[in-house]
Amino acid sequence: MATQTEHYGLAADVVTDDFVQPDHQNRVAETLDRVVGNVVKQLLSAGVYSGWLIQEDKTVAAGEGLVQGCWCGTATDQDITGLHDGAVNYVFAVATSQSAPDGAIDFNAQLSAEGPSGSVYLGSIQLDAGGDVVAIDNSADADRGCFPLKTDTVSGTGEVEAVPGGAQASFVVDHAELASFLVPGAIEFAVEGDDFEVELRKTYQKAQFEVVATNQSSYPRDLSYSWQRWGIVE
Repeated sequence: MATQTEHYGLAADVVTDDFVQPDHQNRVAETLDRVVGNVVKQLLSAGVYSGWLIQEDKTVAAGEGLVQGCWCGTATDQDITGLHDGAVNYVFAVATSQSAPDGAIDFNAQLSAEGPSGSVYLGSIQLDAGGDVVAIDNSADADRGCFPLKTDTVSGTGEVEAVPGGAQASFVVDHAELASFLVPGAIEFAVEGDDFEVELRKTYQKAQFEVVATNQSSYPRDLSYSWQRWGIVE
């Protein structure tokens, strides 16, 4: 008998004689598109991962990259459409209806440096009046910033001496020298003993966070602490 997956309730463990309603198949497609599509668009930078350089023969070299949430790739050199003679042509990788299912991509040129919505800028190619190549610019201004996600974990310890009874100690843990996160993640913070109540603030900051510790005893106490944090880095 078919079961359901833990997180999205999709049909699983299906065998030959099981009856699966069309709605179950639709839910798989809709869930995959919604979850994976949004994760890719929100967490990964669109752009060229490798290749896709403009060449002297008016083609774009083989390569791959992320365009409009679709991972696209070309195994051979591809022609550039829309080139104009006697002008500087700006070249863009543009997603098509086949980009999502099979990774197809178009390379289009236009006279404006502002490309179609969701396109990836590759550079420019200048042609003379006869259509010969005058200059090619695969410059640093092109969208060549699509890289694998990298995570890192940093940790440390510290101490605040003689916090008066009933008083608060407020301080900042700065880990800029260890890591500055593009997307800061969860923080594990621990103190020695049971005398202190701790609140973490400004945890959205990329290279530091704030700690407010209250000494709940009636006597001065040293605050000894340790912490660990993970996140997505450049």
